Amino acid sequence: MNFIMSPLDEFKTDVNVMLLFGKEFRIVLIKVLGIFCLFLSMILIRIFLVLREIKTQRQMRRIISSQMNMKRTKTLVVLGSGGHTTEMLHLLSSIQHEEVYSPIDYIVASTDTTSVKRIEALNSSNLGKGKKKMSLPPHQNIYQIPRSREVGQSYLTSIFTTLYSIFYTAHLILFEIQPDLLLINGPGTCLPVALWTFVARVLRLSRGNIIFIESFCRVKTLSLTGKILWIMGITDMFMVHWHEVLQKDMILLDCFIEHDP
Repeated sequence: MNFIMSPLDEFKTDVNVMLLFGKEFRIVLIKVLGIFCLFLSMILIRIFLVLREIKTQRQMRRIISSQMNMKRTKTLVVLGSGGHTTEMLHLLSSIQHEEVYSPIDYIVASTDTTSVKRIEALNSSNLGKGKKKMSLPPHQNIYQIPRSREVGQSYLTSIFTTLYSIFYTAHLILFEIQPDLLLINGPGTCLPVALWTFVARVLRLSRGNIIFIESFCRVKTLSLTGKILWIMGITDMFMVHWHEVLQKDMILLDCFIEHDP
């Protein structure tokens, strides 16, 4: 004898199936959200701990001495163009322990056509070709990334170019270079590099220490990049050249000019 379900019974069956499926879906969704919240909480705690560590180092004005005890510190240097490059190359030429800051990699903007030539011209491996006023430690790689902000570019449009540069730089920093030490001095190109270096430190992919040296030409105010990095608090050492821009926990440099004690 065949049993024929009425339309009402079929509807009730479908509703029960949907309720059962909905209940299972809610359970799975709750588990996924729980795992996500746990992961997010761990990341936030890790960010808090790293920022506290950075703040402590700033307050103690302590050079990152733990790196000096390492045989090799993978160092990444970001070069801007023009004056930024000149200042950074001048600072690099004064490095006394080349074996510590090794290997050294450079990052330049894709539109920068002069920095690479200047690196090669001043590299210590070229010293035999003639006398030079200064020389650089040997480097390993030179990478090019999109510039975050061109000179004279409006702040509004620079938001989009910065976002593009940030996404472009992610793989380079997190998976390829993974720097132990980042040296930057203010060009817009260094902002996404600094952000991902901090992320690499949070994720324990590298030591990710950041030293920011404000441009010598910033006499009264910090550069836009300097302001952003100072507010974010992700730099282990923040150096300036002039008393007018010196703030608490910053370090005053005298490599270009001697200051009164």
